[in-house]
Amino acid sequence: MTPPRHDIASGPASCTHCGLPFAGPVRPGADGDAYCCSGCFLAHRLSHRGLEARTDRLLSRVVLSAFLAMGVMVFSLSLYGAMLHDEGELEGARALSGIFRLGAMAFSTPVILLLGVPLFDAVVSMRRWLSAESLILAGTLAAWGVSVWNTFRSGGEVYFDTATMVLLLYSVGRWLDVRARERATEELRRIVPEREAPVARVDGAGETPVKAADIAVDDVVRIRPGEIVPVDGVVVSGRSFVDTAALTGESQPRSYGPGELVHAGVTLVDGSLVVRASATVGHRLRDEIERLLHDAINRRSRLVRIADRLAASLMPAVFVLALFVVWWRWSISGPEEAWLDGLAVVLISCPCALGIATPLAFWTAIGEAWRRGILVRGGEALEALARARTVLLDKTGTLTSGEFELERVEPEAAVDELEALRLAAALELGSEHPIARSVRAAWCARSNNAPLPEVHDFQALPGVGVRGRVEGRALRMTGDDAPGADGVTTVVVREDQRCIARLHLRSRARPEAREVVRELRAHGCDAAVLTGDAEGPARALASELGIRVESRLSPADKVERIRAAGRGVAFVGDGLNDAAALAAADVGISMSGGAASSLSAAQVNLLRPGLSELPELLTLARSAVLAAKLNLAWAFLYNSIGLYLAATGRLTPIFAASAMVVSSVFSVLNSGRLIRKRPATLPDPSAVRTSTVGASELGPTANVRSPA
Repeated sequence: MTPPRHDIASGPASCTHCGLPFAGPVRPGADGDAYCCSGCFLAHRLSHRGLEARTDRLLSRVVLSAFLAMGVMVFSLSLYGAMLHDEGELEGARALSGIFRLGAMAFSTPVILLLGVPLFDAVVSMRRWLSAESLILAGTLAAWGVSVWNTFRSGGEVYFDTATMVLLLYSVGRWLDVRARERATEELRRIVPEREAPVARVDGAGETPVKAADIAVDDVVRIRPGEIVPVDGVVVSGRSFVDTAALTGESQPRSYGPGELVHAGVTLVDGSLVVRASATVGHRLRDEIERLLHDAINRRSRLVRIADRLAASLMPAVFVLALFVVWWRWSISGPEEAWLDGLAVVLISCPCALGIATPLAFWTAIGEAWRRGILVRGGEALEALARARTVLLDKTGTLTSGEFELERVEPEAAVDELEALRLAAALELGSEHPIARSVRAAWCARSNNAPLPEVHDFQALPGVGVRGRVEGRALRMTGDDAPGADGVTTVVVREDQRCIARLHLRSRARPEAREVVRELRAHGCDAAVLTGDAEGPARALASELGIRVESRLSPADKVERIRAAGRGVAFVGDGLNDAAALAAADVGISMSGGAASSLSAAQVNLLRPGLSELPELLTLARSAVLAAKLNLAWAFLYNSIGLYLAATGRLTPIFAASAMVVSSVFSVLNSGRLIRKRPATLPDPSAVRTSTVGASELGPTANVRSPA
């Protein structure tokens, strides 16, 4: 996934090397590349292989320069020692001083070539004439040039140690920054292989190797052990353990068999599967996740925009201050000392630490959330989660497992029980609601997978039910207005206005639901349930979980309740029937649904089945915002104090460069605290997994219920 190239423009763009966004003018070189910082420019140009080599060659130059800098420091310390000799030993000290100067020059010159020349190339290619890099480069080259001149004329001071250490420490800081940026996008790069292998398409002539992009909907493909599934589709035959870590982060493979939906990007472990494609390249869940992750990385949160504005406004003030310091110190200490004091001002105020302080915390948090099976759509979603104090949850498919058990069918017209179930299952062929899946599963179980008639003129009625024509009969299935028994959901099948049958289904809360509700309250959040279900099942859920439940709510009613709750509201729904509520909340969280179209309905997507990661997600969001604020405060405090010390001549360039590295290290380590040790074992997702495969994908004879 090579980041896009850019023309000269203003606004957010993506770095050619690390792929992360940056604000400000985009000034590509002759090859059209654009870079967020000089570090990425150096890492990309020095590697000659782009992202594959990353910062390896830059690190090699830094390590070699550090070895040479040690020699420079040895000769410099010897120079200082020679100055302490007595008057009688002055002639010998001068002779030694000349040798030490030549030695320092010999060791510092390769450092200038290794680190100074690429930095000069970065300044010229990126046209950063008035930047921290250009001033640092000018200062170090001036210090080195004056030192060479004084060495050959045997008089004056030499600053080989200053020039060498400033370049070395600046390069170390850039290497730290670039490595932090690369780690922030490593998970994004791992989602999609560099090249998708050919796949075996099964047809009447046997098996034919074809490219994944050539597979069409309803094509049948065979995937063998060790191969990556190239399409979203339904398993027709075979059984295999499947490693889904690439999509959901789950560490334990689970078994897939006939009738179950598999997604592109997962890997078969020990068996072979024959899969009928339901979504092909460009329309798969993996493609949607890749697009959303790109979008998440490129979204700039409020804190990131603040940091960008601070960094942009800092440099003009630094230029003016540096010029003033040089002019002021010239009359006091002379031109050489004045130039070094000005260099210290530029070094200490280098905005690199400020530039990565805030976004690094959010990028790290987004990567950690992905490893936990959560897709977070950018820093703004994290900020909204951190502010959330009210969590409203849907019932069906969210707090309940989404799987209903059909308890009984009560026919009320001239149809028997099996015929009523057949008509209901046929009517639900076009629906993805959990009740629809359960009705179809019940029909498959009771009829031994007998085929169903097609449904015509199908229409989903959000929050109400479905309607359509089956075998020429106008049917409608909606919830029962009469209160039912606790925990039982009743739906009514009607032909025109005449009741044909009532279906009674029972759902149960997810095994982790009670603990999740308790942890949400421990996080200071008021938790409540908004459901369109009848009063009986809602009352049973409220009693089981000890949570406030509002029942018989339409989608519009849910939106009204969310708006009435004020600010800091998070809504958790299934991403399909609750699109309006997810959009109305400050942050919408969609449950694992499997359909690519459901991902765009919310700012946060739980890719693993269940709610167990929700409390940890709140903790992660709050930690990320706190880390971003600490990084921002540290960078501002560090720059303020450092500028004062440098402007008053109390900070040498070497110490200023060292402080710059320490500031970057602090931001990296503080953001790294967000990555916590993951549990050694994860709950078996098959226990609570809900298939989201529709009958249109499975065909009328498939069993859509996943075995527990």
